[in-house]
Amino acid sequence: MKKALFFDIDGTLLGADHKVPKSASLAISAARKRGCLVFINSGRCMGMLNGFDKKIELDGILAGCGTEIVIDGEIRENFIIPEDLRQRLIKADRKYNVDIILEGPDGNHYREGKSRFPVVNEIRAMTEAIGAVSHQPFESNYEISKFCLQADDASDMSGLKSEFGSDFDIIDRGEGFFECVPKGFSKGSALIKTLEYTGIGLDDAYCFGDSSNDLSMFQSCRHAIAMKDHSNELDPYTEYVTDSPENDGIMKALKKSGII
Repeated sequence: MKKALFFDIDGTLLGADHKVPKSASLAISAARKRGCLVFINSGRCMGMLNGFDKKIELDGILAGCGTEIVIDGEIRENFIIPEDLRQRLIKADRKYNVDIILEGPDGNHYREGKSRFPVVNEIRAMTEAIGAVSHQPFESNYEISKFCLQADDASDMSGLKSEFGSDFDIIDRGEGFFECVPKGFSKGSALIKTLEYTGIGLDDAYCFGDSSNDLSMFQSCRHAIAMKDHSNELDPYTEYVTDSPENDGIMKALKKSGII
């Protein structure tokens, strides 16, 4: 029976060195040779996934927490935040004293200059390293599908949640970092839609992840496998825990599940 495999990227397919371990590539290739369909299911928008299909063999990419879905090269979902809402988001960083990363098809958009938050500077450096920083001015015209933000004690998160909470699921990723996804979209919704597109049942769906934004995917999937270092929120929905990416976690998981 054909199976569908859904993989988070950061902390799941990618190790601490931001590379796909050879064991993971070999395991995924072996799974596809046995008829499995392989999908990325990432919080990254498509602009941050350019060339990822060259790193591992894929049948599709589910990006931006379900706001973008491409299967066999065909676009099945492409949600863009309405312009009036985008304009409010552009002003929200200064209004609520946070730093915002606006994410879209052409990459990530950052406010000009260095952030007061080291983590935002680190994310920007990583994004620049993979060529996924948009060079359009922050307040110019471009499309976005979701956003992330960094806050601290000086930020007005209650005000921000009051303004944007009805439009976005605001996911607390810890240490003041929040991932904000349009209502109605999630990694879980992307997984279910992809199963419908491919005709594969839930009993033959397997997902692999590690962080809080994988929660909806774990809740939606019959076979959910967590990486060694993972958010405790995933535990109630986890079938079992595998090893770290660097220690052949993906290969071990696919073998344990009988997929390869």
